[in-house]
This record gives sequence, C-alpha cells and structure tokens, in this order.
Amino acid sequence: MTDQSTTDRRPCAQRRNTRPWVWFVVVIVLVLLVAAGIVIWQSQSRADSAEDAAHAYLRALESGESSAVQGTGVEVSDEALQAFDGADSLVSEATVISVDQTGSSATAHVSFVLGETEHEADLALVRSDGRWVPDGSGLAEVTVSTTVGSAVSIGDTVLEASDALSLIPAVYTVAAAPTAYLTGSIAVVALPGATDHVEVDASLRPEATEAAQERLDELLEACAAETALPADGCGIRIPWGTEFRTVDDAAFRIETMPTLVLTDDGASFTATGGKLVATLTGTAHDGSAPRTTTYRSENWAVRGDVAFSGDEMTLTVW
Repeated sequence: MTDQSTTDRRPCAQRRNTRPWVWFVVVIVLVLLVAAGIVIWQSQSRADSAEDAAHAYLRALESGESSAVQGTGVEVSDEALQAFDGADSLVSEATVISVDQTGSSATAHVSFVLGETEHEADLALVRSDGRWVPDGSGLAEVTVSTTVGSAVSIGDTVLEASDALSLIPAVYTVAAAPTAYLTGSIAVVALPGATDHVEVDASLRPEATEAAQERLDELLEACAAETALPADGCGIRIPWGTEFRTVDDAAFRIETMPTLVLTDDGASFTATGGKLVATLTGTAHDGSAPRTTTYRSENWAVRGDVAFSGDEMTLTVW
C-alpha cells in the first residue's frame, strides 16, 4: 500500500509542478498573438489620409529634394526631377487649408509662398495602390520658346523648346541652350496646375562665331584634302565644264580661309574673303588631249546653315 500511494502521489506532484509553466507559456503566446493582431489592424486601418498626402507633397516641395517629390507618388519625368534640383527658389510656408473628398478622389485647397508672393491652388489627389497621391495638377505646364536655337536649359538639364514641360512647382531660370554659345534667360514661376508660355530673348555669344569659324575651317580643310572634285557641302565650285570633258585629278590649296559671320538669329552664316587655288587634270573638252588648268579665287565665299540643339552647334555648307 505504501508503495502504491507513493506511486500515485508522484504524478500529482509532477502535474502540480508543471501546470504553472504551461499556463505561463500559454499566456505569453496569447499576448503575442493579440499584439500582432493590433499591429496588423493598425497597419490596415491607419492608411494615410488625403490631407496627409497633401501635406507630404507640400513638404517635399519645400525640401527641394527631387527624391522626396518622387516619393510622394506623383508622376513626374526624369527631366523635371533634374530641373527641380537646379531650381532657384522653393515653395515655403505651405499649408493645407481644406480637403474635399469623394470616394477615391480628393481635392486639397492649399496656400504657399513662391517667388516672394503668396499663392493658393487646388491639388487633386487620387487613391492608387492603397495610398493617396497627387495627380498632374500638382505640376506646372510651361511652354518655352527661344528666339535663337531650339533648346533651353534649366541648370544642367537641357530641354527641347516649344515642348510643354511639366515642371515641379518652384522658381526656375530658363536659359537659351547651348549656354556656351547663346545668352539670354528668363525667370519662370511654376505654379501647381498653372499653364504658362514664356519666350527667351536669346542672342549669340562671341564664342558662337569663334566655334563656327573653327568648324568651318575643319570642314573646308577636309574638302581641300580631296583629290577629286568636291561633292556638295564643300562650298567649292569650279567652272571646269567649258574646258574639260572629264576631270581625273584635283588639287586644292587654301591660301586664306573665308571669314565667317553669323546672322543675328544664328540660323545661317556667310563666310567671305577667302583665297582658293584649284588645279585640275583631265581630258580637254574637245577630247583631243590631256589638260591641266589652275583656277584661282581671290574672294572665295561660302554660305550655309547653322543649328543649335541641346549642347551642340552644327554647320551645313550649301
């Protein structure tokens, strides 16, 4: 009996010693599950509001950081992001006045200071992938033209003129491009949702004429190195047709390069005052014998077109 009672009491003692630990583990597990449920519920129910998204966009504009603007979810081009990094003045004192929300769309009425002037604007927001994001109304549409060339620059960003540019709200200096050859700029205040057209009154820098002369010299030297009659685009015309039936060989010597002058609009050039000697060898016009004739131009003139695009200037000789 003694052995039996002892045997019966041992499991009871063991169970009494084990049960508190089991309950402790169960409680810990339950606490963790409840906490996880609260976190999940909060993460699902605490989605950013339209007002929060509007505030975030305004803060991003004030920061001057293109990455912050991109992080708001607004669709913006790489060129606009690069231009924003070169902005002269940023939005400040921005605040959300009111928000009207209907389903998955909302409009935030905001105020801010830009270009030392207080402005108000309506910022439309839409629900996308579980978050509120500004739509295109958060950008400014600016069309820029220029009196010379076909491109403009904002900082280091070169953009085609006459295209509608969607710019991030800020104050920008828009300059005629390429800036190495052209001068002229205009300040643009890009406001959210605004549409604007500006023109850059551009003019040629002295460097433009210098660079154009260098390019023309290189082109004419390459033409003079030819041993056949030059093709179109060299500005060399010789009246050999009355003396030669065929020309087998040509030798050119430039004694003086023509001096180039660009037109005021930079669209074309005239180069005059050059001296060119050309010696042609071939068959005489009547076909009777070989012939060699030297032609000399004391006022060699060359004309052509000029194009400014992006960072480049190109010449085309007529």
